[in-house]
Amino acid sequence: MEDPSDGEDVAAPQPSAADTVKDHSGAAPPGLDANAPVFVPGRQEVKEGKASRVVEETCGPSLVFGGGGDFLSKYRSLQRNQEVAQPRLRKNVTAPVQQDAAAVGTAANGVSAPERLNLQLNSMLVHARSFEKILQVVEQHFDDFNGVNLITALHRLALQCNESRGSAARKSALRRDVRFKRLISRLSDTLRNSEAGDLKPQDLSNIAWALTKIGLLNGALFGHLMVHIMNTIHNFEPVNLSMTLWAFARSGFLDEKLFRVAATEVKRQLPEFEPQQIANTTWAMAKSGFVDEEVFLSAADLALQKLPSFQPMNSSMLLYSFALAKLPHPKLFEEVGKRCSVEALTQANSAPHVVTNLAIAFSDAGIANQAVFNNIAKVASTSLHDFRTQQIASLTQAFAKAELRNERLFASISAAVVERLDEFKQQDLQDLLKAYQSLGVSTVEIARAIDAQQQVQEVDSDKNFWLVIALILTLLLGCVLFLQWRSTKM
Repeated sequence: MEDPSDGEDVAAPQPSAADTVKDHSGAAPPGLDANAPVFVPGRQEVKEGKASRVVEETCGPSLVFGGGGDFLSKYRSLQRNQEVAQPRLRKNVTAPVQQDAAAVGTAANGVSAPERLNLQLNSMLVHARSFEKILQVVEQHFDDFNGVNLITALHRLALQCNESRGSAARKSALRRDVRFKRLISRLSDTLRNSEAGDLKPQDLSNIAWALTKIGLLNGALFGHLMVHIMNTIHNFEPVNLSMTLWAFARSGFLDEKLFRVAATEVKRQLPEFEPQQIANTTWAMAKSGFVDEEVFLSAADLALQKLPSFQPMNSSMLLYSFALAKLPHPKLFEEVGKRCSVEALTQANSAPHVVTNLAIAFSDAGIANQAVFNNIAKVASTSLHDFRTQQIASLTQAFAKAELRNERLFASISAAVVERLDEFKQQDLQDLLKAYQSLGVSTVEIARAIDAQQQVQEVDSDKNFWLVIALILTLLLGCVLFLQWRSTKM
């Protein structure tokens, strides 16, 4: 079964409804693992009775991780003393001589002129709301960028990738943009020339996250990045550890040395991990193939203690991680299963991702929890239009592996396949039909739809064939007429 743990930005925890862009095809940039959890910068789901809402968090060590926070934290004390009133730099502004003199040295509040300039540049980058506006700031003020501006620009571009429609195409266009290439060249120089400790854990984890989100899978960049991470990983906090491991696992740079050193830090700091950090860390380790059983068992114990604070996305990814690592934990599966009510799954942020991961986790772990699968079927039956085609195929395979046949669910799946047949990849369709056959579910409706599609394609092919023949005959006739006309002129 293909790893379906991600949808574009899902996976590791999934984006909120506001952040999720429907992409039923499930396409991802070449080389990027589409089946990975997704980090949702500064958002969390809050339950209020039967309703839920997504709120922005305003505290925490990192803006790009689920804990939210101020990405520009190293400037926090400066910004408190000096509020940048306007996000745009002014050009050709005449200032009193006294002000110019003060700007050259250190200002009364301890902020030098270059620092004020970089604060303004960061403000401009944060207020830029599109790829083009961010890149315009890069183009116009690149020579004044310092390291924080560089990372802020990269981070803002990565956030735009998460929010923009046609994400894969936009990422591809961004990677080809000359201004972006210039930014990456400077980043490469910074990573190559910086001394150990120059770049802080937050800088390094944010770079890894942003490169992964943008789909820039540059081995040299990740190699330089890993050297810095290895040298400073003892200073990493849980948010930095989990984000870094997620980025390396999702991008496919699975270095055993990095994961081995990181595992030591995870063991030491695990009691401080939040639910999303627990889920993303175990997912990254399972995905990388570096399965430290001690880490997983400790994570399970901690998760059981903190289970009331787990969102459905966190718990579904956690179970998926254990199944992927081939370390089923009956107690953990049992307790999570008790929380998988129809109401909880329906209200979950990115329900398709949650229910698909749960189905795969329980089936791969060999735990056919009838109540959980029934609730999954109820939720999926009424919301398949929100599922990516790969998720539909994976959900079908999970039920087949658990040997559970739900008539309502499979009727809904058949209808969805017929309606969206053009969206299905051939392999996904074959896997789905194989699952149907193993459960004895009728494939008549889907087979008819496939036959009808093939007939249309054959008709179109015949039309194209005769159009080509007509074009060739027209060209031949034209040549004959031209030769005849030429011969009469001679």
